[in-house]
Amino acid sequence: MRPKITLKTLIRRFWKKALVTWVLVLCEALILLVMPLVIGWAVDDLIHRDSRGLAQLAVLCMSLLVVGAGRRFYDTRVYSGIYKKVSAEMVDREKQKNTALSRVSARMNLFTEFVEFLENALPDIFTHLVGLAGTLLIIVFMDIRVFLACIGGIAVTALIYMLSKFKMMHLNKGQNDVFEQQVDVLASGSSRRLDTYLASLMRWNIRLSDLETLNFSLTWMVLTLVLLFTLVVTASSGTAGFGHILTMVMYVFGFIESILAFPLYYQQMVRLQEIAGRLG
Repeated sequence: MRPKITLKTLIRRFWKKALVTWVLVLCEALILLVMPLVIGWAVDDLIHRDSRGLAQLAVLCMSLLVVGAGRRFYDTRVYSGIYKKVSAEMVDREKQKNTALSRVSARMNLFTEFVEFLENALPDIFTHLVGLAGTLLIIVFMDIRVFLACIGGIAVTALIYMLSKFKMMHLNKGQNDVFEQQVDVLASGSSRRLDTYLASLMRWNIRLSDLETLNFSLTWMVLTLVLLFTLVVTASSGTAGFGHILTMVMYVFGFIESILAFPLYYQQMVRLQEIAGRLG
C-alpha cells in the first residue's frame, strides 16, 4: 500500500529525480540575488564612462537564460512521469474502495494540483526564500532602519494569513465538495441540475477570491509603507550616490515581490492540505 498522497510524501518518494531541478533552481536564485547589485555597478560605471559593469550584467543575464531554460526543459519531463505513476496508483486504490466514478475523476483532476505545485510553485518558493534571505542580509549592511522595516512587514503579513487559515480551509472544502459532483451532474443530462452545480461552484470560487483580495489589499498597504519609508531614509541620508539609492530600492522592491508571492503559495498549500484528506 502506497503512503497517503501529500506534498511531504511525494517529495520523499521522488527527491532523487527532482534533485537536478533543485540545484538549478538554487543557481537561478543566486543569479537573481546579485542582479540588482550588478545593475547598480553598471549604472555607476556608465556614469563614469566605463563599460565593465555593463559587460558583467550581460554575462549574468545570459547565465540566467541558460540555467533557467535547462531547468524548465528537465523538470517538465520529471514531473510528467511522477503524475503518470502516482495517478495510476491512485485510480487503482480508489477502484479497490469502490469509490464512485464522479469522485475518482474529480480526484484525478485535483491531484494535478499537487504536480503543478511541485513543478511550478516549489521552485518559485525556493527562489523567493533564497532571494529573501540574501536580500535581507544585504539590506542589513546597507541600512539597519530599512532592515527593521522589512522585518516588521514580514511579521504583519504572516499574522494576516495565519488568522485567515481556517477560513481558507473551509472555503476550499466547500468548493471541492461541489467539484466532486461534476461527473454525476454531467451524466444526468439535466440542464437545471447543471445550472445549479455551476452556480454553486462559482459561489465558492468568488468567496475564495474575495478572501484573497482582502488579504492581498491589507498586505499591499503594509508593504507600501515599507517602500515609502525606504525611499525617505535612503534619499535623506545625504551620502548615498545614485547607484546606491537605486540598488537599495531594487532590493526592497524585490523583497516586496517575494512577500506578496508567499501568501499565494501559502493558500495553495492550505488547499493541497484539504485535497490530501480526499486522496488518502
